[in-house]
Amino acid sequence: MNDRFPPLIDPADLPARVLCLAPHPDDEVLGCGGLLSILAVAPDGDVRVVVLTGKQGGKRAEESRRASEELGYDDPRFLGLEDGGLEALEDLRDRIARELADFEPGLVLAPSPTEFHPDHAAVGRAAMAACRGPRLLFYGINAPLPVGLLVDTTKQWEKKRAALRCFESQIAGQDLVGKAEAGDRARTINLDDPRIFFAEAFVDPSDERTGALGRELAALAAERAEDELAATAVISTWNKAADVCENLAALRRQTRPFAAIVVVDNASGDDTVERVSREFPGVELVVMPHSAYGACETFNIGFACARTPLIAILDDDVVLPPEWLEKAVARLAREPETTAVISTKVVEPEMPESYKSSEAVNRERYMSTFRGCGSLVRTAALREAGGYDERLFIFGNERDLTCRLLNLGYRVLQYPEVETFHKTPFGVHMGKRSLFYHARNAWLTMLKHAPLPDLLRMPWLVLTRVLLRRSASEKAGEVSDATGTIGIGRAVRQTPGGWWVVVRAAFSVLANLPYCLRHRAPCRSEDFELPLK
Repeated sequence: MNDRFPPLIDPADLPARVLCLAPHPDDEVLGCGGLLSILAVAPDGDVRVVVLTGKQGGKRAEESRRASEELGYDDPRFLGLEDGGLEALEDLRDRIARELADFEPGLVLAPSPTEFHPDHAAVGRAAMAACRGPRLLFYGINAPLPVGLLVDTTKQWEKKRAALRCFESQIAGQDLVGKAEAGDRARTINLDDPRIFFAEAFVDPSDERTGALGRELAALAAERAEDELAATAVISTWNKAADVCENLAALRRQTRPFAAIVVVDNASGDDTVERVSREFPGVELVVMPHSAYGACETFNIGFACARTPLIAILDDDVVLPPEWLEKAVARLAREPETTAVISTKVVEPEMPESYKSSEAVNRERYMSTFRGCGSLVRTAALREAGGYDERLFIFGNERDLTCRLLNLGYRVLQYPEVETFHKTPFGVHMGKRSLFYHARNAWLTMLKHAPLPDLLRMPWLVLTRVLLRRSASEKAGEVSDATGTIGIGRAVRQTPGGWWVVVRAAFSVLANLPYCLRHRAPCRSEDFELPLK
């Protein structure tokens, strides 16, 4: 049994006359639609849903009515308050108190005050203040409850799925069904009963076991803006509309939601901007004026948009499992402030099984680089280090940033318990552009940060351990850290004019030598390693 969730409760033990408070249409279905459908058919069952925003005759009201039919209770009641303005209402508590007096429920369901959305949190706080007689249970919509009473809703899942599909106006912007499925399924993973596939969670602020938590929920919500674990997802994209939309859909299914999502589009020629704007209206979209910017610069622009203590650095073609942020945040929370980055395990097409299952990749350890397609970083550390070096343009920028973090006293932790699924094939990719920047940037980074003894032996190590390294040794998993050099020897041999590309990279290194010397800061950290292992 997962300690975060006490044993399942029997809905038959709950009062059957229920008032459910929903800040917006669809909130009640996402958070507690399964329980509502159980209580609606219970002996003496009487369910009333009050939606605080939205108008009685609007499209979303009609969608809510159809959803209520799927779940088996009467049409919701709409108060018509301003969407996004509930937090500012001085009489919100009084309005909720009037609803309680009018219906006289035995049970009140309200969103948790720990929700990230200000409307959700405001309703939860007001319900806590107004509810004196009936039993009060908090439900979660976007934020996972820190502790809860579980209700088995496996048999009600198909009804809940059908109800969520009624919200056609919202499905265009987010995957409501996938979001609910991920959240409800995630709660059952550690339950002893394999017959339970879906469960909804609630917090009872009057329960002896969780009462202390319940009394603190409002205070925690008030500190939401200063939450040290709130995270912004930052994505840089170019001409990958389908991939970035699949990525964003996965972000919406996170069991711990992102406080914000920023997408920087490098003037894509496809329909990336149109699709993101239409399908994900809550995403902060930055569109560059032309496509000549490098990934380092566009990521830095995205980093500058973040206003949360944490940033998830994500490639446009990754797909995160639902628990990615929740687990990464929990692991970072157990680390000292000097741990700046949590680097997750990346799984890619063509990745040799020997590499994927190797001991070096599958144990926690402090690293000299991180995987920039799926990592969680402390915003303050990232800004103190200066973000990515824009002179690098693309590729190899993570190791350069790590060296600067190490010089500031920070560390990077490899965390293999969380996987990031990356669609780009494993290793250095074929093509002159990829080969040029991988070869050039490895040298620029080491000229800036490698201690002199390491720098002097670099040419021999590059020749023997990179250019002449056999593919068989890479496939056998003998190369553990140098993901930026895996496949580079094959790329040189198989790319037309590959050796000439390496020569051009060498000339570029020489041209950038003054820059590297001006910024030279040898890394003395015990975590530092040459990118050749």
